[in-house]
Amino acid sequence: MITLDTAELIRASGETAELLRPTVAGAGGFAGPHEPSDESLGSVQIEFQQLSPDELKQIGADGLCSMLPDADVAEGDILIFNEVRYHVSDVKPVNCFGAVSHLIVKLEREYQKRD
Repeated sequence: MITLDTAELIRASGETAELLRPTVAGAGGFAGPHEPSDESLGSVQIEFQQLSPDELKQIGADGLCSMLPDADVAEGDILIFNEVRYHVSDVKPVNCFGAVSHLIVKLEREYQKRD
């Protein structure tokens, strides 16, 4: 029941974001593999948490959102929300009585301008 209620709250936010996964090509060099492009995994429903700059600083993130437990999100993915690119730096499932009710996703804003 908690899982269903939490999913309904996330859906009720009406917020969606595009989820991208970097495609890794080549063996890489000293710095590791190259990431020449991103593959779109489509749109996902989220609830973007409105936190103060102090709260974000305490958790070491530029953003935080909740996602449905079946979202195919992983560290290193990219989330585009309100035309801002974020790198997913952490994904934590929230367990409630043995069931995953939702995912807490920590985000780092991408400030680098892309061509």
